Amino acid sequence: MDYNFLQYLKNIAGFEQYKLTGVFSALICSLGLGLAVALGRLAFDGGTTPLSVAFFRSILSVVAMGTVCICMGISLKLPRTLLVSMLFLGCLFSHMAFGNVGSTKYIPISLAALLFFIYPPVVAILNHAIAKKWPSLIKTISITVAFLGLAVMLGVDLNQIDLRGVVIGITAGIACAVNIIWVARKVSGVHPFVIVFYQSAIASLIIGVLAWYLDELRLPNEIGGWLGFLLVGVLQTVSIPFFYFAIQRIGSEPTAMINNSQPIASIVAAILIFNEGLTLERFFGAIMVIGGILVTQWDDLKSKKNKLP
Repeated sequence: MDYNFLQYLKNIAGFEQYKLTGVFSALICSLGLGLAVALGRLAFDGGTTPLSVAFFRSILSVVAMGTVCICMGISLKLPRTLLVSMLFLGCLFSHMAFGNVGSTKYIPISLAALLFFIYPPVVAILNHAIAKKWPSLIKTISITVAFLGLAVMLGVDLNQIDLRGVVIGITAGIACAVNIIWVARKVSGVHPFVIVFYQSAIASLIIGVLAWYLDELRLPNEIGGWLGFLLVGVLQTVSIPFFYFAIQRIGSEPTAMINNSQPIASIVAAILIFNEGLTLERFFGAIMVIGGILVTQWDDLKSKKNKLP
């Protein structure tokens, strides 16, 4: 059998395994973060605040990632240029955490969630703008379908629009998109545990000061609140490294698209834990999101296979 053909099969097999690991990492992240969003209700009903949860999660991530790096022998030392990148990523993450939550003060939660999830299309647009190459028609349609599916699934109420909330929500989504692209292009060689350590350390300082200034630092005052408070922190701390593992294996754009499934995980968790109803709109919206993600992944896989030797 021809050697080049054998090498081609070997490349295909290695590529498939590498990509599959990235896809599963992105799915684990979506599941964990989606469940954390649903469990956040327990924490907030128990007397704490979104900024308090974000601050606790950041502190927990610093301790957990620092401990893991030390135990695994992963160096936390970085050159000055990368430290500047980490400072930038920490600022972006702070706005992501605050903006996604802070916008709900002015606009409905469903609209805030939809505005934040503009980041997958923004990632696609920025990536192709940088590469000076437009996405295929199939990918453009699938991304649009997935975003519209989110709107249907979340049941966005446009009757209560406050420009302040819209601006905060959109800029939080843009911050998330820039964060993803920056990680993929500027710090791709840094271990995800190290990225999360520095990002969380900087975010904890910014969010802590902001929460103190706004008098938003409050602990839960009941058992259910404490349960939600702790579970949200643990789930987010565990999930976010998988997010960066996925970026390093399948790229920023596929990772962002797969994370469109996060609201689906939140809705399923709300149905199972809080006995929320599954409406027809939510069902068809979820189908649109899943279909858009699958078509995008298929188109991406097809294009990358064609580039293999």
